[in-house]
Amino acid sequence: MRECRGLDSRHFPAHDSSAHLSGNALLYAMTIPYLRHLFATVFLVASICCLNGRAAELLSSTNLPVLTGLDSGEPNLARGPDNTLYLTWSGPGVHAGERALYLAKLAPAATAWSQPTIIVSSPLLMENWADFASLIVGTDGALTAQWFQSPAKEDSHGYTGWFARSTNGGTTWTASAPLGEEFVSLAPLSGGRTLAVWLESAQLHDSHAPRMKPDTPAAPLPKASNLAHAPSMRLRARLLSAHGSTEQDWIVDPDVCSCCQTSLAVLPGDRAIVTYRGHTADEIRDHCVSLFTGVGWTPPRPLHHDEWKIAACPVNGPAVDTQGEHTAVAWFTAAQGAARMQAKLSVDGGLTFGPALPLDLGRPIGRLDLVMLADGSAIISWLEARTEKNRAGLYVRRLFPDGGLSAARLLTATSSIRASGFARLAARSANNLSVVISWTETNPAPNAKTPAPTSIHTAEFLATALPRERATALTSLVNHAQTVVSSDSSKLPELCTAPASAH
Repeated sequence: MRECRGLDSRHFPAHDSSAHLSGNALLYAMTIPYLRHLFATVFLVASICCLNGRAAELLSSTNLPVLTGLDSGEPNLARGPDNTLYLTWSGPGVHAGERALYLAKLAPAATAWSQPTIIVSSPLLMENWADFASLIVGTDGALTAQWFQSPAKEDSHGYTGWFARSTNGGTTWTASAPLGEEFVSLAPLSGGRTLAVWLESAQLHDSHAPRMKPDTPAAPLPKASNLAHAPSMRLRARLLSAHGSTEQDWIVDPDVCSCCQTSLAVLPGDRAIVTYRGHTADEIRDHCVSLFTGVGWTPPRPLHHDEWKIAACPVNGPAVDTQGEHTAVAWFTAAQGAARMQAKLSVDGGLTFGPALPLDLGRPIGRLDLVMLADGSAIISWLEARTEKNRAGLYVRRLFPDGGLSAARLLTATSSIRASGFARLAARSANNLSVVISWTETNPAPNAKTPAPTSIHTAEFLATALPRERATALTSLVNHAQTVVSSDSSKLPELCTAPASAH
């Protein structure tokens, strides 16, 4: 495995079985930091955040209480067909030395999350600020959760993906089983099947073996491709049956960036679209797109030619979502030394895309997410740096189907440190314009050697509070202020470097 300066992880001790806490035990084990959040909210509502000389008005939102307690992090959101929302996060485990993956539900008309249950509690649970657990609701109503664990052997390195399924809303779970390596994304298909994609090592331990494993690629590689540089990571896909067994595997792309998130969304007719950061022999790390046709994958192609040449992974993946054939993708780049956030729209399920549309306010950190709404617009969240050390703002913006934009609005002040992680978005309903967002709040550490204490927060806001600011986002392509990034890649906020023998 590679050395990942951007992938600080906490490795903790689990038996491989799921564990559940009773209501009283769980309440005893968890703290409710509501007062601190309330005071912070009152302070923020009375304030305006000035970023790079621009005032961004605070977005009105409603807190959604959830019993996550302190020392919780890495939240993620999913919505089921009945509009129930599911929140997962990591926190203290059942026994000493364990960490747990938690689940809470938000019913369609609820104003607070349900009491949490535990999906898995384990001393091996691997927590990572950038590579974290997720959950989907299948077309058959079953839940599929995936997370990461460290190897059981003390002298082993790295981590792998695991998953389990629940047919009773998360009350009980099947025995956990391996699934993938890193940055796993899931999507539900018909008949309760699950499509999974992930990054995995493309390097072989046998120096006399062929440079690439004899897997069948998703499509023939272009003749111009040059794989002589021995890619370190590749993108794999797997189709799982309703019972969790493997139906088919593919290598979607044999050469990808080593530690950026993947993003997967469903299209009509059991199709799907995946976006991810690619990689070339020349160290170009631009984002790519591939389409799942129901029986295989189209050849990967660039989403946009940013031409970002960097000899390390920036730990900043894209986000894609769909509403029928309408597709929206957002991504971060720092090509030519200028950090920027951009988006593209498609009306044909990702076969073609419109022009790149600028999103940021001039000092983007990235760590974005995107969700499409019932009216075809998309909400995008991301972090922008502030002038104070390690301070940032969590911003949201609405992108309309014709490329028009709302003003960027500040949701909350936050930190740029890794522990603040990635905010996640979900539409509250398939039929309205309400959005739920989750994020990790970091608090000042008592000293430099102590990790910053963290807690999870969720809030709801209306997309109607983000009205159109201008007719089209194309007007902002001109005179868009950008943060100049040092040409020294080591100065970027997060990097995942590879050993010299890899890319």
